[in-house]
Amino acid sequence: MIQVDGHPIAGIGLGTAPIAFRGGTDAEAVATVHAALDAGLGLIDTALAYTRPGVESYAEYIVASALRGREGAGTRPLVATKGGHWRDGDRFPVDGHPATLRAHCEISLRTLGTNRLDLYFLHHVDPAVPLADSVGALEELRQEGKIAAAGLSNVTIAQLDESRAITPVAAIQNRLSYADPADLPTALACAQRGISYFAYSPLAAPSGLPQQAALAVAGRHGASVQRVMLAWLRAQAPNIVPLVGATRPASIRDSADPLHLTHDDLAELGVPDQSREEAS
Repeated sequence: MIQVDGHPIAGIGLGTAPIAFRGGTDAEAVATVHAALDAGLGLIDTALAYTRPGVESYAEYIVASALRGREGAGTRPLVATKGGHWRDGDRFPVDGHPATLRAHCEISLRTLGTNRLDLYFLHHVDPAVPLADSVGALEELRQEGKIAAAGLSNVTIAQLDESRAITPVAAIQNRLSYADPADLPTALACAQRGISYFAYSPLAAPSGLPQQAALAVAGRHGASVQRVMLAWLRAQAPNIVPLVGATRPASIRDSADPLHLTHDDLAELGVPDQSREEAS
């Protein structure tokens, strides 16, 4: 188990992008966050970009509202958020300049109602800005105590290693799922380096890709196929934490119920050995 800012990170986390992008009321969104906490989730992932047109940082606002309603109810979860990417109408610009990251950090601090962010990600690498400049801004924010730990999202292994020379990287957040395992080498490389890997879109599948094996395993266990896909991810390496996007309490409760896959299950599902060999 890997720790981030003293928080042991295991199991799954709640991803809040759907709360912003799929509609629903504030009360429904807060109820989903509360259900995740009641189910024992210790990680909530959000971002400045997870918002609605004309609203600043909606998902962060929901997270802050949900946590205010839980004060004194137990261990506080780790809250991860991201900057350098935001919503402008129907556009989602990327800007990795240090001044932008600093400004976005201040918005997140204000919205989340805290004086220090647990974990702050560079949401996307900006091709117009040297990565060293963007990551250097994260290190400055860490040194100033505005963030406890730095992370990177949507990056390669080479970009991770370049960044580690500038700041301690606590976590990577990339797309990874059973049906779309192309980034598994990065996850395994993070495991070798003692870095958490947050898998976003863990239930996604490329259009038309069959999942008969997952359905068969789910049928044997009397479980949802979503739980099988999450269990497969978690079986690949102990540092992988799937981020499950949910807009209903029932969905996150189902995903939070751990499923143990047998060796036969994993053999039927398949393990992409080629991906393991490519990790370095």
